Amino acid sequence: MNSLEAGRVLSVLDETLEGLRLVSYITQDVLDTAEQLRDMLGEDLANTLIKHRQLLQTGKSTLNNEQLQASILELVRLLKKSPSAQRLQVLPYERTYGILQALQYFDQLRLFTQKRLTTTVEEDSSNREYFEEVRDREERAVAERLQLEQKLRLQRVELQKAAGSIQVSEDRARGEVADVQSSTSQSRTAIESASKSQADSDRSAFQADLALATKELAAARAELARLRAEHKDNEALLRKARKRAEQDVEVQIGEYDADVGAKEEELAKARAEYEEVLSQLHEYNRGWSEMYQERLEYEERERRLAEQRFQAALLNLRRNHAARVIQAAWRAYKKAREIARKKAKKAEKAKAAAKKK
Repeated sequence: MNSLEAGRVLSVLDETLEGLRLVSYITQDVLDTAEQLRDMLGEDLANTLIKHRQLLQTGKSTLNNEQLQASILELVRLLKKSPSAQRLQVLPYERTYGILQALQYFDQLRLFTQKRLTTTVEEDSSNREYFEEVRDREERAVAERLQLEQKLRLQRVELQKAAGSIQVSEDRARGEVADVQSSTSQSRTAIESASKSQADSDRSAFQADLALATKELAAARAELARLRAEHKDNEALLRKARKRAEQDVEVQIGEYDADVGAKEEELAKARAEYEEVLSQLHEYNRGWSEMYQERLEYEERERRLAEQRFQAALLNLRRNHAARVIQAAWRAYKKAREIARKKAKKAEKAKAAAKKK
């Protein structure tokens, strides 16, 4: 096929594509509101739309109805001729998904036809080799993908097991930390309450002993004064008794101070144990935070790797699909060309036979 014939074919395809594009704007909403669009689209185009709507409503089959086909051709002619046809594009009516897909398909068919008409034998051979190479790569990619999916499933199982063990360890550590906190809090509360009650009891006992000692001292002093008045010889004995009483009071005060000091030491030890347990708890929390951060980073890396693999696989699938579509179109084109060549040969034979007769 020479360049002139190729240009004619492309011109026909361009006209067909332009007609389809214009007809795509004739939606059911446009047909229903044709009377209201008369001022906007013009008298001829509006009447044609109304007539076409009536044919659609009365026609039983849209495939074999010659009147409907003639109406569509007339509508395409008016749309190409009328300058107001461009106003259909600004109407607030959306075209259907099917007509948009048809337009996209015909546009791709036009590009493919142009490419095929401008392709030489050498380029065709090169493309065929490229398609074969793409097919081989597709087969290898499918095999590699299956292997990678198997490996990914195994890794996923291992990661799930590892995550489960980590979760169990984490739950166990949290339980132990909660138990330690609870026992520490209970011990601290018990020690503080016991220390407070002991201090209160010791203080009340000391006050009672001090009051008793004070009473005894006052009685001793009164007795001493009386004895001094009665007899001066007993003064030395009274002084000794007073000294013994003061010593007894000092001994009781020392015992109380020793008891209070021992309780304070126990409280200090309990506080030290609590601080140590609290520091261990902080260390456990810091270790758990580090492990949790590592786990999040690991899951993020795995997610990115899986996304990269998925994108690569999707790209290969798109390429393979495009190669299969191109191969199918090429086979259809070769079959059509072979059928045309056979028809041409039959026509030549028929002409030759007619000439002989």
